[in-house]
Amino acid sequence: MGWYTFKNLKSGSIEGFEGYSQFKSVKEFNTHVEMWLAVKKQAFSKGELVGLTGTIST
Repeated sequence: MGWYTFKNLKSGSIEGFEGYSQFKSVKEFNTHVEMWLAVKKQAFSKGELVGLTGTIST
């Protein structure tokens, strides 16, 4: 599923977007984000990391 798949999405409650996620839980999502950040962390400035982790943390 690419970014273009979401062009017709309307804003709404977060529960309405579950069908678009490849993750079964928030815990699984967070685990994948942590693994991705372990690889890509050096590509971001300190400020970008603070913003990114603050945005995706639950």
